Amino acid sequence: METTEVEIRQAQPGEWAVIRDLRLAALADAPDAFASTLSRETGQAEARWRARIAARPWFLAWHAGQPAGLVAMFPEHTEPAEQTTPDWHLVSMWVRPQARGTGVAGRLVAAVLARARAAGAAQVTLWVALSNDRARAFYQRMGFVPTGRRQVYPRAGTTDLDEEEFACPLDGVRKL
Repeated sequence: METTEVEIRQAQPGEWAVIRDLRLAALADAPDAFASTLSRETGQAEARWRARIAARPWFLAWHAGQPAGLVAMFPEHTEPAEQTTPDWHLVSMWVRPQARGTGVAGRLVAAVLARARAAGAAQVTLWVALSNDRARAFYQRMGFVPTGRRQVYPRAGTTDLDEEEFACPLDGVRKL
């Protein structure tokens, strides 16, 4: 169910505390969904958060005037000789439990797809935990398909993350 109370905008370095708070909430809420861990990111300095935001596009979702979710993206350089414009990779996707089902997640992904399309990318990729059925179903509804690639991502101090890659071709992807 979409709602007009959702606002998506690209984060600015001055919004580092909002990104930090959402990121730490995400890692606490869904520790088995992310490559990083709460213990790894807790206590990072303001300068580190600002640098992360300045280094790649981060999008913030606001629902009913409150920060409700975030997502980041970065260019995926694979074979420069074969590909002049990089594909993009979606990371750090998360929506507060209270805002799930309001259209926040779809609009965050739509912002990433639009930005990648504007950059001339052919597709957006992401990795999703094999155990995260809800996220897998959501990404498939958004036009992502499994590529058949899998990886086990080692994480210090906790269990490894078993993931599958999904890709969304940007030609003909639905627009929200």
